[in-house]
Amino acid sequence: MKTSRLLIALAGLALVPAAHAAYPTPFAVQNGRGLLSLDHSLRFVAFGAGKNTTVSALKVKDGDGVMRRTITGAFGVPQITQNGATGGMFHDGSAFVLQNLGVASRSKFVVLDTRTLAVRDAVDLRGTFGFDALSPDGSKLYLIQHLTKDDLQHYVVRVYDLDARTLLVGRVADKTQKSWVMQGFAISRATSADGRWVYTLYGNPGGYPFVHALDTVRGVAHCVGLPWRATDQTRIFNSHLVLDGGWVAVANPNGTTWRAIDRTTWKVSRP
Repeated sequence: MKTSRLLIALAGLALVPAAHAAYPTPFAVQNGRGLLSLDHSLRFVAFGAGKNTTVSALKVKDGDGVMRRTITGAFGVPQITQNGATGGMFHDGSAFVLQNLGVASRSKFVVLDTRTLAVRDAVDLRGTFGFDALSPDGSKLYLIQHLTKDDLQHYVVRVYDLDARTLLVGRVADKTQKSWVMQGFAISRATSADGRWVYTLYGNPGGYPFVHALDTVRGVAHCVGLPWRATDQTRIFNSHLVLDGGWVAVANPNGTTWRAIDRTTWKVSRP
């Protein structure tokens, strides 16, 4: 039983990125890499169970199951970038978020307790939403809202207040760049140690790639455009973000820094 469960998890990890390589994130994944507990001893993975979902806590060391629970509805772990990164774990490790499978005109999320896998909260929204981030105290759930389910490359960032159980009015945007249109594919993500700042690198075919810097405490964002030829972004899809003190580095596939962004002034410079 232990071996078969581990093989299922590894098979999902190998197949999911390839199947969704051209699909805009975020989307929900079953049978994938799941979410790691804070101490990296457990991996929380969602599996299909007919029309419902079985969530299992598996030991990272050997794949043995520690606990599992079946919840009503089809849910998966949020995949937030094209390179397979997943998200949804609370900063204190007490809970994690799952979102509904597929793309629909109504979106659902559940918050599960990591100790018991019990449903701690449920969110049901009209519109096409996907998980983006959480505030460090777990009170704010940041969501990507696609303007329509037929155009997934254009979106805005919204905030759901988990304490008040309400979707806040308005979008999270860079107020210094009111004309900025969020579009493209999330490629890489880096989060500050305190969980406050979430940086996401976006490829934007036909436009310019950019880094979206989200302050999850204040609910504000900055969009930093990158000087990349709009017609040739092949390499950007293999780049990744690295936090280095007061800088966000956009690193090449070989690990060298291509550009560095000052986390205070948002100025872009060469290394």
